[in-house]
Amino acid sequence: MRVYTSVARPVRLLLAVAAGLLLVLGPASAASAHEVGGVGATNFATTLSGLSPAVPGVALSVVENGSRLQLRNTTKTEVVVRGYSEEPYARIGPDGVWLNDSSPATYLNADRFGSTRVPADADPAAAPRWRKVSDEPVHRWHDHRTHWMLTTLPIAVAADPTAPHRISEWRVDLDHDGKVLTATGSLDWVPGPSPTPWYLLAALCALLVVGAVFTRWAHRLVAAALGALIAADVVHAAAVALVTKGNVAERLGAFLGEGMTALLLWPFGIAAAVLIARRATFLAFVGMGVGGLLASTMALDDAPVWWRSSAPSALSADLNRATVALIVGLGAGLLLAGPLLWRRFKPAPRTRSAATTAPDAEGTDRVPPGGPAGDGDAAPAADQRIPVSAVGDDARAEAPVLLGARAAAAAAPTREEATVGRRGFAGTLAVGGVGVILGASGGIAAGGGPDTGTPADTEPGEPGRSSIGTARVAFHGERQAGIATPARPQARLRVTAFDLVPGVDRAGLRTLLRRWSQAAEQLTAGQALGASGDHVVTGAGPASLTVTIGFGPSLFGKAGLTAADRPKQLAPLPPFPGERLDPARSDGDLCLLVAADDALVVFRAARELARLAKPYARVRWQTDGFSSAPGVTADGATSRNLMGQLDGTNNPRPADEDFDTKVFVTDPAAPRWLQGGSLLVVRRIRMLLDDWDGLDQPAQERVIGRHKDTGAPLSGGEERTPADFGATAPAGGLAIPANAHIRLAAPAFNNGAAMLRRGWSYAEDTEAGLLFLAWQADPARGFVPVQRRLAGADALNRFIRHETSALFAMPRGAATGGYVGQELFGDDPV
Repeated sequence: MRVYTSVARPVRLLLAVAAGLLLVLGPASAASAHEVGGVGATNFATTLSGLSPAVPGVALSVVENGSRLQLRNTTKTEVVVRGYSEEPYARIGPDGVWLNDSSPATYLNADRFGSTRVPADADPAAAPRWRKVSDEPVHRWHDHRTHWMLTTLPIAVAADPTAPHRISEWRVDLDHDGKVLTATGSLDWVPGPSPTPWYLLAALCALLVVGAVFTRWAHRLVAAALGALIAADVVHAAAVALVTKGNVAERLGAFLGEGMTALLLWPFGIAAAVLIARRATFLAFVGMGVGGLLASTMALDDAPVWWRSSAPSALSADLNRATVALIVGLGAGLLLAGPLLWRRFKPAPRTRSAATTAPDAEGTDRVPPGGPAGDGDAAPAADQRIPVSAVGDDARAEAPVLLGARAAAAAAPTREEATVGRRGFAGTLAVGGVGVILGASGGIAAGGGPDTGTPADTEPGEPGRSSIGTARVAFHGERQAGIATPARPQARLRVTAFDLVPGVDRAGLRTLLRRWSQAAEQLTAGQALGASGDHVVTGAGPASLTVTIGFGPSLFGKAGLTAADRPKQLAPLPPFPGERLDPARSDGDLCLLVAADDALVVFRAARELARLAKPYARVRWQTDGFSSAPGVTADGATSRNLMGQLDGTNNPRPADEDFDTKVFVTDPAAPRWLQGGSLLVVRRIRMLLDDWDGLDQPAQERVIGRHKDTGAPLSGGEERTPADFGATAPAGGLAIPANAHIRLAAPAFNNGAAMLRRGWSYAEDTEAGLLFLAWQADPARGFVPVQRRLAGADALNRFIRHETSALFAMPRGAATGGYVGQELFGDDPV
């Protein structure tokens, strides 16, 4: 029987090169197969409830683990999918698929997170510009109304990720043969299972592979493990390819990975397994490389399937998890088994002594009694002679097992055997590699790095503070603080919207408002609440902290309040052209505005108030804003937004005679609790800063209607010089263009409509923009007419997107000992 115990030098070099290519090219291949349509394992679940009315031949479905919608239309009439501004986005019919290049959705739907740049000429109000993209009557797109767009978790999920949550309910409208087809569904958070069983399965597989090295069938079992690893990876890749929508080439790409490098990885693994089974010990290192590569990439990319509820795979959830555990475990075991197998069955040096093997006169090698060490193969009989030509140099190089005195004589180390320590060191590195693989998956599950230690609680002495830190704004008063006081907006803001917990009654709502008011009184005075969060601001002052409480339209109809109790000023805002609102980050039953000149003060106050709300209300959404810190600009200076423009120049001023009637509710017919209060519109406006920065300064100034450096109107003068909208430019035409922002927003063009605008900037990941807060006596005479005019023609619309919208009635202030909104409950006892 021919025994393969070594490999010729050229073959070894070839295998080394192949192993290097696997290590370099393999990760790209492996990593590319773990997502479909830009989504991998996740706890978010997109569900389609139905399409109404149903039309035979029109089939809408959620595909690729919630990443995309797919519409197939086999009727003779086209289906038109509406975009985010109700404009026609796509046509699907017997003539194929056409996309409207005037629709921003054409560009936003191209990738999972809507990060594709939208051209400046993409105007949803413009005439459609249709472009054919397919001859098939089926279209798949990333509809951002149906899945979670951010890389951070929703607030409610982050607060309790182990509980299921309804994130949002979505709707997509289609037009077919004169009818509107409405697709409805939901986006939910579904917590995943415990990963412990899959950790144990992976560890068991690794131990079995390592244990196989110390059996009589070591080569065969290690080869079987490598073969099983390749088979499991093929099954896993095939399961991903089966749920990949598209043509054959796209599915084949999903199966073989980016660059189709699986065509290199799998064949070499199979070849190595065959040769290892025939006792080619050196190839254990190829098995080690293949195993380590697959295990590491699988642990880093696919281990989340162990603790997440769904993944893009044709396998059932538990079978998919078991497949991943098998690949991680077998690969980790092979990573360790490679050097162990080599150390146990390493070839002997080529220099042979007469005591071991000597050719006799017949040209044969005399093999000592007992024969060479076998791997389950029968050993030759004592003194059996094997022709030298049949054995070959490679077989003669293998050291036989010697017994007795001959074994002792053979135990003397040779020069080549003195390098065993280095191989042992390689084995130690392999052990570390196994730890890295298994530790990586555990680390991902834990969601953090190693513990850096927690410092002991300390109570440092309170140092001297500046006037910024010690500044206080009283909570109680005729009007709530945070509207017109303080005069200068604070440097930090958090807006939090809440929804009442189902079942909360009138008494529960009253208790929540009373708790919030009592806590706000203490916090704004710089006093401790006796909670663990007090240490966050130990040594700090209130820093002009204000807490402002508001009621949303949806509150009326809950907690014993009727829709008839809702004041007319709180009528829900109408939709506006071009807005792309996220329902999950809009509206709310209640609102808290927490602002201060210190970020820690804002965080601590907002967190404590949210904690007090937990029995009665849960966070719907929240967002943070920032502005210039005190002392950075001159007192009374207008702040700048992220576009570099002065923002708020033409604001109403408290010294104006009509300030109160514009900003505060003075209508005697309004409910008592609202008289002296104000109506707040909150808009989160994303700025397309890359597009904006592409304009030169004169073009930017024409969009706004003001000089960028001084804030002066283009008609001349200084920042606060009234704009002359009839002035002409030296070259002819209006000095302030007809579609300039300040022209369309001016009270003169909106029947005197005016608002007190307070803006904070925001920056989240790669997105940035403006948190627009507008206070007015009645939105119907303030924000609504102005926004209608702006939405229709404002030159600034090309560079902004309205993504969040909410309306809240901010009640009058609370007297000392009372609470905000107390008059809402009439004669109810406190």
